Amino acid sequence: MSEIDYSKLDKRSKEYKQYKKGLGDLVEDITKATGIKKLVGDCEDCNKRKETLNIVGHQLEYFFKKHCPNEFKQEDKDLWDSFIDRENQNEIVLEHQLLIVRLLKDVLNMSVKPCSNCDAGIWKKYIQMINTVYDK
Repeated sequence: MSEIDYSKLDKRSKEYKQYKKGLGDLVEDITKATGIKKLVGDCEDCNKRKETLNIVGHQLEYFFKKHCPNEFKQEDKDLWDSFIDRENQNEIVLEHQLLIVRLLKDVLNMSVKPCSNCDAGIWKKYIQMINTVYDK
């Protein structure tokens, strides 16, 4: 079996997901390196455990990527500062909505669309989420 250069595969491709080393593969490599694999040998339970750990590892990776905020760019910081310091704090115009939605997407990895009929509570929640990341 030939080694695959993961860096050249498209991360969205089926090949990348199929051949990417997962948590189960890592555990198997460690057991080989430490000699535990020789003592235990190949067993059906070990292979099932490896596959389960690979799936769990990929799910954890997805979870942390989704919930781990990205850095604010300086331009975004400036725009957010001007938004927070705006005169009428009770008004959120379309321009503000687009900024909030873009920051939710770019910084918090959320998929949100602007909505003209959302109540103020929704926008306050979004603003609070962005402020939480911004304050860090």
